[in-house]
Amino acid sequence: MKKFVVVLLVIGVLAVVPLIVAAAEPLIIGTTDRVDELSFANSYDFFSWHVLRSTTGALTKLDPATMNIAGDLAKSWDISSDGLVYTFHLRPNLTFWDGAACDAAAVKWSLDRTMRLDGPKGGVMLIKPYIKQIDVVDPMTVKITLTQPDAVFLLRMSSQIGASLIYSPKTTPKDDFANGVYAGTGPYKLVKYTADQSVEYEAYAGYYGTAPKSERVIEKFYSNASALRAAIEAGDIDVAFRSLNPQDILDMEKESGLNIKIYSPSNGIRYMLFNVSKPPFDNPLVRQAIAYAVDRNAICQQVFSGINTPIYTMVPDVDPPFFGADPVFPKRDLDKAKALLKKAGYDENNPLVVNLWYTPKHYGSTEADVATVISGSLEETGVIKVSLQSMELGAYFDAMAKGQFGMFLLGWYADYLEPSNYLAPWTTESPETLGTFFNKDPNYQAYKDILEVATSTVDTTKRAKLYQAIQILSAQDVPWIPLWAINVQMAVATLPNVYGAKADISMDIHIDQIYKK
Repeated sequence: MKKFVVVLLVIGVLAVVPLIVAAAEPLIIGTTDRVDELSFANSYDFFSWHVLRSTTGALTKLDPATMNIAGDLAKSWDISSDGLVYTFHLRPNLTFWDGAACDAAAVKWSLDRTMRLDGPKGGVMLIKPYIKQIDVVDPMTVKITLTQPDAVFLLRMSSQIGASLIYSPKTTPKDDFANGVYAGTGPYKLVKYTADQSVEYEAYAGYYGTAPKSERVIEKFYSNASALRAAIEAGDIDVAFRSLNPQDILDMEKESGLNIKIYSPSNGIRYMLFNVSKPPFDNPLVRQAIAYAVDRNAICQQVFSGINTPIYTMVPDVDPPFFGADPVFPKRDLDKAKALLKKAGYDENNPLVVNLWYTPKHYGSTEADVATVISGSLEETGVIKVSLQSMELGAYFDAMAKGQFGMFLLGWYADYLEPSNYLAPWTTESPETLGTFFNKDPNYQAYKDILEVATSTVDTTKRAKLYQAIQILSAQDVPWIPLWAINVQMAVATLPNVYGAKADISMDIHIDQIYKK
């Protein structure tokens, strides 16, 4: 910030013109990602949660330096000996942007409201089944009683999960989804959101923690990765994040005027899902055959220039914080795929005709290319015929939840850094919302029983074995096919005068730590 002091000496009298402070230029971040909906009870996508967690807190958070659980709005907590009662002690003098106190009553109101509204597109299932009751002990103390012991409950209560974020009863609608109308605790205030264009933030002076390093931040949405690259190279933005084209990343690494780095490891994964209740995908032989036919290496090399890497299970092989990853899915084998298809009643004279659904923008501008490569790899069997179908994000999520897709592509970024978050959502937590309808599968109860034991087991060695059992079962039932790790979305490009922009294991950047000189 530039400061100008003008001192005038007029007729022997020293006159001082008041200090004039020029408005600081905003930090501008560019992305090809999109906000789906800024509602705590009805959003479940990466960038909506990125915006929400940049503007308000939860009881706990991940320490950006260590990625360990730390206090956020709660300074400390106690856990009962039976693991059923968590008592959180709030920081003193917390306030929302609208001046209301962020006290125990506000915490209870927020969490109760989120669970009550429980939107069809939301991630409320990550907390609601585990919370039996919330009580205000006193203005600074809130007690949460669980339905069952939960070894990952502190992670569930972290700001990584949009449904756990706390917001003001004074400003937020009581009975409607927030849709951007709320007041949070900071570090930033949401100043303006323009759909498909930008999000504007301003530092909240009442934030309890370290003040953001940039007073104002604007995040701009670009139509594709080529436009994002052009913007950073022209100096129109200070940071480019999520997502640049793989070849652009390789080219830009050679550019002397830009700083670009691929941070690793990545917890982001891409995968194919099946609605196991929808013919022909209600036949596990069909799903198994497709698992053998898909060519992960072709996707990673042809679409992502080798930056992304194949995966053969849903759990990221990053220990810590994850554990128990077991690459149980088979390598490509077209002969095996054809044999399974024949057993299911399909051959060259009676081909398996399927649709593959994808959404064209949400995962960057490479998604159509991904779908084309997958389609080609399946059709190499000579038995499968694929029609590619696309739909924009909002409609895509709606159709998925209504069971309209049989085979479709999605991506995943950890809600909390623990293996169950890669195994439970599609099988036991929200199978209909996420389109698998696995609650109708004959083996549903087995998954549910194993995961309930696992997530209540404190010993991580024992828990890892239970998670491995789920992975082994998934290779037989094939509700999903793990495809690749999203290393490309760990790339961050900045202008030379920008500091603090890096992606951590949560796959996010912390905008309050980024600044330019």
